[in-house]
Amino acid sequence: VSQFEKQISSATLVCLDGNIPVPTINYVCSLTEKYNLNIWYEPTDAEKACKPFLSDAWKSLSYSSPNLAELCMMNKTLGLMVPKVLPRSLDETLMVAVALSRPLLENLHCLVVTLGPDGVLLCGEHNAGSVNLQPRKQKIKRQLCALHYPALTVTPEETMNVSGAGDSFAGALMAGILHGRDTDCCVRMGLLAARMSLASPHPISPILTLDSVDPNKVQAQKWPTPRFIWVD
Repeated sequence: VSQFEKQISSATLVCLDGNIPVPTINYVCSLTEKYNLNIWYEPTDAEKACKPFLSDAWKSLSYSSPNLAELCMMNKTLGLMVPKVLPRSLDETLMVAVALSRPLLENLHCLVVTLGPDGVLLCGEHNAGSVNLQPRKQKIKRQLCALHYPALTVTPEETMNVSGAGDSFAGALMAGILHGRDTDCCVRMGLLAARMSLASPHPISPILTLDSVDPNKVQAQKWPTPRFIWVD
């Protein structure tokens, strides 16, 4: 990876996942100080989610997109308390996800907690009634909040593959961020991408494009208002 330092140094957003060896993750995280980079960590699975958290490397991350089990592992690796059993009701799930996100937001800019059929919870900096997703220029003390977006309905008959929905969501969300879209638009792009991959025989739908997940270009969709939660 070090041979690509020049390309990495000029990136608006650097994306890592949990399949990369720990020394490589630590190396890329070390470049943040040098180049003021924004890094997104996609944990991949609960066993690999801990990798940046085995050292202070995690403090260099800007974004991460864990599910609830991966978020528990991140906290556990830092020696923090986690629930013995994952909650079942949506209200409890949101409460736990917010509580587990709070300590990580001392350093991370934004956490995108994927909740499967319950949608997604964004936790981060409050900005005009929403969560600020745009890459940050510097770390400052800020007011924190969370937004819960329900998932789009996909029937069991429509569901062909569940292995790539989270990656599709994260990829489309990043694309929205890099194109300067507002938070609602970014999340809707992610939800549309996740639905496309769920309905595809491939882990990632091969027909995913910016146009195919543009909320302004796809068939009219009734979007529910996200639920707003203050984070103490």
